[in-house]
Amino acid sequence: MRLRFDLVKNDLKKGLRPVYLISGDEPLQIMQSEDLIRVAARADGYTQREVFHVERGFDWNSILLSANSMSLFAEKKIIELRLNSAKLGDAGNKVMLQYCQSPSEDNLLMVSMPKIDASTQKTKWFKQVDEVGAVLQIWPIEPDKLPHWIKQQMINRKIIPTPEAVRLICDKVEGNLLAASQEIEKLALNGPREIDVDDILAVVADDAIYDVFKLVDAALLGKLSRTARILRGLKASGEEPVVILWALTREIRSMISMAAEKTNGIPIGQIFKKYRVWDKRIPIVQSGLSRHSEAKWSFLLQQAIQVDKIIKGMEKGNPWDELLDLGFSIASK
Repeated sequence: MRLRFDLVKNDLKKGLRPVYLISGDEPLQIMQSEDLIRVAARADGYTQREVFHVERGFDWNSILLSANSMSLFAEKKIIELRLNSAKLGDAGNKVMLQYCQSPSEDNLLMVSMPKIDASTQKTKWFKQVDEVGAVLQIWPIEPDKLPHWIKQQMINRKIIPTPEAVRLICDKVEGNLLAASQEIEKLALNGPREIDVDDILAVVADDAIYDVFKLVDAALLGKLSRTARILRGLKASGEEPVVILWALTREIRSMISMAAEKTNGIPIGQIFKKYRVWDKRIPIVQSGLSRHSEAKWSFLLQQAIQVDKIIKGMEKGNPWDELLDLGFSIASK
């Protein structure tokens, strides 16, 4: 039987199948599928577990020996078979076919492997697994569905994100669900709450030698050498260009709005109150507003958009060089 990832829970409620084949190149959902099956198996009395890693020279007969061996207390057992390739070879094909033709009632076989190609699906052993067990093929989440997936994962952890926060995580993980899950776990450490881009950047900055907030402030203050030094530190610490760009772009957008209100004659104190500029940052923001007009900040936004295209591979260029140019443009008079 072919089984989709989102249907695994409901299928397990109906009862366990003797064989599960999980394939794909998306590690998080593969691990989640394995965990769901293990939990259901333990609840059904499968108290033992034996794991086999298939490498060169692997003795496939050890699978049959494990399946046929009984423990002292005749406990039911989960046999896990982990492969680095969807090609089993002659010995593997033979053993898998033999096992699946008469699966043991006291064993549950769970096989994990990379994405299965068309030729593998035509093999006798695969067709036998499909007949007696369940084949779960994990497909990557489409880019247009990733924001919804991330938002739902955050809500499940009682974290309510802004759309901007969701987009930042999407850009940061670049489709890697495991990386997205790790980011969400970090955010969940502080308990249920609403979060925005500042919360995400604060978590990211915790592990950086120089954080992105200091970079933004250095640029606003017109400190060219400090801007370059902090950016070098971020690069050396393994920070991702997309996170740095997000921080700079967010500040640029805010500066455009404040510069426009300043041009319209709105008192500066009223502007700072409206945009929630706290006392310690007022001199920093004031420095940026005094150095650039609304038109210049709008030009800087276009420069940031160009950097974004380079980071995403849409145009040629070195992201770190472009970030340095953007930082210098903000810092210069």
